[in-house]
Amino acid sequence: MFKFFWAPETASLAPMAVLEEVGAEYEAILIDYEGRQQKSADYLALNPCGLIPAMTLPDGRTMFEAAAIVMHLCDLYPAAHLAPPPGDPDRPLFYQWMLYLADSPQPTYRRYYYPDRFAADEDDVRKRGVDALLDEFAIVEGALSHGEWLLGNRFSACDIYLHMLTTWFEPPEALYARFPNIARVAAGVEDRPASARAIARHRP
Repeated sequence: MFKFFWAPETASLAPMAVLEEVGAEYEAILIDYEGRQQKSADYLALNPCGLIPAMTLPDGRTMFEAAAIVMHLCDLYPAAHLAPPPGDPDRPLFYQWMLYLADSPQPTYRRYYYPDRFAADEDDVRKRGVDALLDEFAIVEGALSHGEWLLGNRFSACDIYLHMLTTWFEPPEALYARFPNIARVAAGVEDRPASARAIARHRP
């Protein structure tokens, strides 16, 4: 059984949705984010970055990084069809979009939520962060003009990860109004019963 350490409105949403989608047996362990439990010695032993999520594997080892957890689960449960198998022509695009989402818009959000970490002029940092986010989401929007999902007509964990990132935008409706293709994907993820169970747990 997996032990999954999570908190609402964090990067634990996508991995939890994937756990639900693949039907994995797991224990969800809620971390008190506001109380900074993620910075406690016990939690830092699981994730030395002090970030959420982390996941203990059945063999007792623990991994962190939301995108890595998602990709690992996709490989463990190929019957769920959340990732193209190795050798499939769409496999490179799966890697591309997972890493783009995790390496571009996801860290850009830090400029919006934690501008004080970057410069004294917090308003300017936040504004530039929003501008960068819109540019990064525009790339995704353009890609979605060629198919229903990020991998064309093939649903994947990339779409789940994209949905998670849209929920962090304030308000998400403004993002959806600007990018209708992204809005379509987000709605499609929310319509999936398994993903919806995780989404419901993460909402305030």
